[in-house]
Amino acid sequence: MEFIKKSSDELKGMEAVELQAYYTAKFNHEKSELEARVKSLEDEKGTAKYEALSEEVKALKESKIESLENALKMQGIVIEKIKSGELSGSKVNAIEGSVEKALEDNAENFKNSKNGRHDFSFAIDTKAVGDMTFTSNVTGTIPQAQRLDGVNNVAEREAKVYSLVPKLSVAGNTVEWVYETAQEGAAAGTAEAATKNQIDNNFVVTSVSLLKQTAYFKVSTELLDDPTFMAGWLRNKLIVRLFLRVDSQVLIGDGTGTNLNGIYTQATAFAAGTFALAVDNANDVDSLVVAMNQIRLANHNGSLSIVMHPSDLTALKMVKVLSSATDQRYVTRLMEVASSQSLDGAPIITTTAMAQGTFLVGDMSKAIVAEKGAIMVEVGLDGNDFTKNMRTILGEWRGEVIIENNDTTAFVKGTFATTNAALETA
Repeated sequence: MEFIKKSSDELKGMEAVELQAYYTAKFNHEKSELEARVKSLEDEKGTAKYEALSEEVKALKESKIESLENALKMQGIVIEKIKSGELSGSKVNAIEGSVEKALEDNAENFKNSKNGRHDFSFAIDTKAVGDMTFTSNVTGTIPQAQRLDGVNNVAEREAKVYSLVPKLSVAGNTVEWVYETAQEGAAAGTAEAATKNQIDNNFVVTSVSLLKQTAYFKVSTELLDDPTFMAGWLRNKLIVRLFLRVDSQVLIGDGTGTNLNGIYTQATAFAAGTFALAVDNANDVDSLVVAMNQIRLANHNGSLSIVMHPSDLTALKMVKVLSSATDQRYVTRLMEVASSQSLDGAPIITTTAMAQGTFLVGDMSKAIVAEKGAIMVEVGLDGNDFTKNMRTILGEWRGEVIIENNDTTAFVKGTFATTNAALETA
């Protein structure tokens, strides 16, 4: 193969096998030139000039040509490894870089060896060939990880009570109502020419002020802008978390400070009445039935709902007949329709906002959620947000729970352990 010298740019553009062929031709060319040099020296054999150059002849034979032959042998091995797949492209590039650098560093030595005695040698650096693994051969992440869309949200409690209660949209900050406090006199029969029966009523005006419930995120502009879904996700999450606060407060707010005056707080306490100490093996079902009876005795005849913790409903489902130790039949007081349970026609609503072991029975139409609009969300600058590239995402809701004074007896609350004991026979 005729050797044609290549520029550095041409060498860089060659494929690995082409580069190997180039250096093989180059080494063969260098070998031929050195062999011709040796032959010309041997032609002087027997002359005084030959004797003076005998050491150079020996060195060329043992060093230069031997080094070139070893290099050619190495190139042949490399080519075979490329063909068999034993040597990777990255390894070839490393070896070629070593060969090219070695030849470049020793260019002057090769030149001088052609013109006279000049001893030199060089070695080509090669790396050991081994198995490729992610641990040993990869820096960074290969392949690119596949990202699932959106965010895997934390499981949130479902809002259950807010939707059961009527809403009143309020323009101002205060809501008033009038309630009857007392009834005097009584209606009765009247004899001819007798004085008729006089009655009267007393009234009181009362009011509540709306309370504010709030939450906000403080987020960098980069976090809002870079993940394309983040701004919308944060707004939605803010609304969800604030709404769950409102839902919980409508049910169990204790009425102190900025807490709403929740339905459970305003409800009437359980009273066993004529069923006190009169129920054999009293259980949770018995307590709920007596609570519903208590509401009816207070002359509230609307539809009732039962609110309790999910675990308490599970316990109701497992109540068994106690006629004998071997009777494992379930008490069939609960009715289930489309996965919804009811007791004597009253739907059972479960929520983890209610403490386990407690219950609320009531006519939800007798409560009102007075609110100044829905949850409002605003994005703006607060404090040093501008200088720190932050944004404040604020959500707020204003409202209060109202149960007019004479309707509090439409709701009954209790703790199963206490109410069951109040019913159990002595």
